[in-house]
Amino acid sequence: MIFVVEDDHGVRELELYALRQSGYEAEGYETPTAFRQALEKTVPDCVLLDVMLPGEDGVSLLKKMKAAPALRDIPI
Repeated sequence: MIFVVEDDHGVRELELYALRQSGYEAEGYETPTAFRQALEKTVPDCVLLDVMLPGEDGVSLLKKMKAAPALRDIPI
């Protein structure tokens, strides 16, 4: 499962389309909050993370993920 965190709807849908057409399972999230909620239920195999997000930037999310033992080894 690949998580795509991108606030731009068009970009997110394009990324999801390309991943799914290539045979990957992928889910998209518009906000850091929605992404964090998804992480509570599923640990993805990979994350495509936008840097500029509303409310919290991607770099901050990256730091939090790398600090969490269950998430630190996920490729981002």
